[in-house]
Amino acid sequence: MDPIINGTGDDRISLWYLRNGKIIKRRYCNRTWVFVSGDPFDLDFLARQLDVSDFGYNWSSRSDVYGSMDGIEIAVNPSRTKDLIRSVERIGLNRKFRVFNGDLDPVMRFMTENGLEFFHLDSPYDHDPPVESLLVGGKVRGRDIAGVTMDGESYLPERMVLMDLEERISDSPMIIYDNSYEAFKLILYKMRDLGLKIPRVRTRTGSTYQSYGQMHYKSPTVHLSGKICIPSDSFIYAEAGLPGIYEISRTSSLPPATAAMVTPGTAVSTMEETVAVKNGVLVPLYKDDHELEKSVEELSLTDRGGIALQPEPGLYEDVYEIDFSSMYPSIIVRYNLSPETIGKTHGYVVPDTPYRVNTEKTGFLSQALGNLLEKRLFYKSIKWEDEVYRSRDTSLKWMLLTSFGYTGYKNAKFGKIEAHESITSIGRSVLSKAMKLAESMGFSVIHGIVDSLWIKGDGDVEELMRRIKQDTKIDIVLDGHYRWIVFLPARSGLGSLNRYIGMRMDGAYKIRGIELRRKDVPEISRKFQLEALKIFEGCESVSDIGSKYLELQSLENRYLKTMHEFPREYFCINMKITRRPEDYKVRNMQKIALEDLRRQGIEVSPGERIPMVVTDRKRGIIDMEGNYEGIDADFYRHHLYRAFECFDFLVSRGMSERKNRVRKLTDPLFQSA
Repeated sequence: MDPIINGTGDDRISLWYLRNGKIIKRRYCNRTWVFVSGDPFDLDFLARQLDVSDFGYNWSSRSDVYGSMDGIEIAVNPSRTKDLIRSVERIGLNRKFRVFNGDLDPVMRFMTENGLEFFHLDSPYDHDPPVESLLVGGKVRGRDIAGVTMDGESYLPERMVLMDLEERISDSPMIIYDNSYEAFKLILYKMRDLGLKIPRVRTRTGSTYQSYGQMHYKSPTVHLSGKICIPSDSFIYAEAGLPGIYEISRTSSLPPATAAMVTPGTAVSTMEETVAVKNGVLVPLYKDDHELEKSVEELSLTDRGGIALQPEPGLYEDVYEIDFSSMYPSIIVRYNLSPETIGKTHGYVVPDTPYRVNTEKTGFLSQALGNLLEKRLFYKSIKWEDEVYRSRDTSLKWMLLTSFGYTGYKNAKFGKIEAHESITSIGRSVLSKAMKLAESMGFSVIHGIVDSLWIKGDGDVEELMRRIKQDTKIDIVLDGHYRWIVFLPARSGLGSLNRYIGMRMDGAYKIRGIELRRKDVPEISRKFQLEALKIFEGCESVSDIGSKYLELQSLENRYLKTMHEFPREYFCINMKITRRPEDYKVRNMQKIALEDLRRQGIEVSPGERIPMVVTDRKRGIIDMEGNYEGIDADFYRHHLYRAFECFDFLVSRGMSERKNRVRKLTDPLFQSA
């Protein structure tokens, strides 16, 4: 059967089949229904109102996750669902009825109800159907196009180039576009003004949103009629590429363009809805599952989160990192946690909570996440064999990570705060058991965060993991065996929870939290750290690391003394904008950049990043277009100092005399450089 690669529409669904590299579209009528429950008297009144409308209905009995209920099933075209729901709510005074299956994605529902699947695979080892794609973007100067990129190659925006782009767009069913500063939109409009043939264009403005206390920006989207359009700044595309998008589309029954745009949390929520539709479980329009009443003591006991140890800063040899595979989703599945299984009357007791879990039937969440977890663990086990498997593993990992958070999200259709609290409580118990087992088998625990432990000792690590899995029912793997690993200090001097450099036995580094992993530092800082890592590649022991002190110092001196000789792009910083220009109270670099761009007619939204070179910080001179010469040496020395710190700490821990070898900005070398 020809694979389905896309679906569009509502009352009429158009499915795109791939046959011998060409797209064949077939259209299907799509009729659906909404279920309404409530008091029998109120339902009778609703039925009388429906009798004088053009909506057909019938009385029926259906089930949500908690059990069966009587109600009215109303037939409706998807395009009229919102109008129907508004009428039902008005008749019920916005409080008398509960509506189910009222806001399901029409394509997802059609695919699920008809047993269809996007990008179907006969075997999980198979590669995805080959869909021809075009990667396109451009460079903007003011409101003009300064350059065009196609599949990574850059061109001037000349007519012949745009004619070539016209042909490529025509031949490619899938367009992956970069619309930063509306570059792709401006390219399309320029092509149209030149009389070139392009599909009908629809655009949406960009949006700013906040997540975990940080501002983020989603670029304006572009849709070309008859094309699958995927923004290159899509989180899933950036993390897992097209195979990752295909996997989410396959798992959630969302079309690939939608799968690329939604968050992993929305994707897993939609996947839960597909399981519900497939199994005849009603999906509530609005969550009506409030938190149970708790005493102050119960609240302080249950609302705690996972375990995070604070490591002692230092350098350690022969360290194992053991990691629970998808711990929280595994707990949901293995411990049968779901809104309808958690109560206070019967079942096994959740540690450190007043909750009990009913195990007489499989919970909905356990069932919904079971297949997803099994698939993820499969791809995790073979991801080294093929980049496609690695991408699928990454996309499924993000879905599973957010599945835990959605259990506590106030609007999650199948969430419940007691489930969220039970998951973290069992997680704490699982990690505690693992730590006690490790210590009983001759290991010492160096560090631990939620689902990972770093241990050292002479015990049998394979036997330890076997016993942990046996006692906790959660899969655990050896994530790394390190020749050495350094846990770095925070500014306070205490151990940083997630900032370390480790050298595995196979010679590969694992790095977290240093400048090399950050987006808001100049390239020169990252280049230094890459060179510094090479110095320690051959180090087998702590003493080997200490012997590299002079070599490291020489590298630092070279960067400081020859800083002005590095290419200008090494000093570019992608500065994140966190507010509107008028909201900045001090005239910092962000405000200066925004004022310069505004004078050019360019508005930048909070969450966007602006590439800039700092020429003179004190006088507020920054360079975004290559119009200035020189750099602010003091500013970049400060950034280099930050980049030096972690390696200075590393080498000082390896020296026999534990002296403080961390370089200071007051050192004469910094002043003379």
